[in-house]
Amino acid sequence: MVKNRLEISSDQLKAELIEIKERIGSLETIATISNKVIVEQHVRGLLKSKQAKQIMKECSVPRTREYLMTTLKFNNPPALDYHLGPLRENNLIHQHFDEDGRIQTFECSKLFRQLTKKAQKEILEGSE
Repeated sequence: MVKNRLEISSDQLKAELIEIKERIGSLETIATISNKVIVEQHVRGLLKSKQAKQIMKECSVPRTREYLMTTLKFNNPPALDYHLGPLRENNLIHQHFDEDGRIQTFECSKLFRQLTKKAQKEILEGSE
């Protein structure tokens, strides 16, 4: 009996992953544009705490876990994870790894970045 072997190069996998990420980004853009009011309400409802707003502000550019812990004065990784978890689960923050898989960064999702600058500012600087 001969078994079929499937060989996939890492370049093929990377290309597929990039394509998937681009498609997801496109869907996020469409969702934000099509449902602007609903998306804003959703984001406002999720960003009630001071810590969540601070994380979102910092993650307007990619930030490492260590940077966030130091800058926002979290004493340990679980304390940061407590606030990152809901943001990630609700697609407001995306987690990325470098090519080696060693450096982990967090960045605001396209869903959030597609909101107007005015809406972002009102949400992040508004009272709790």
